Amino acid sequence: MTRIVKFLTAAFLMAMAVMASAHHSNTPFDMSRRLEATGVITKANFKNPHSLLTLDLIEGGEGEVTYEGHSLTTLRHYGLKPSLVKEGQTVTIGYAPRIDGEPGGIFLIITGASGETLDFSNFGYE
Repeated sequence: MTRIVKFLTAAFLMAMAVMASAHHSNTPFDMSRRLEATGVITKANFKNPHSLLTLDLIEGGEGEVTYEGHSLTTLRHYGLKPSLVKEGQTVTIGYAPRIDGEPGGIFLIITGASGETLDFSNFGYE
């Protein structure tokens, strides 16, 4: 019985590792393309394991679009300041679009209204 328990435990852990790897991959995004969007931040939800930034786009007529990003820990480590991403502020982001054609993507660069720019494009997105 002990062998069966060990086998099932190992199988479970391996399955969880595969699911976690797939969840944290860049598969939903076309990392070979870079687009830009400017909008007013309607929601800035910087958290772990993924941050979300929702913009009311100024051009394009798409309305509110949500973009995914790195974890809060990673973004802060590389210089993200809360003052750069407050709701109501206008920002420009560089992002890799979704491969399914839906609006949004994964943000790689954030430029605030002051001109301060943070580039996260080289932090594990390749």
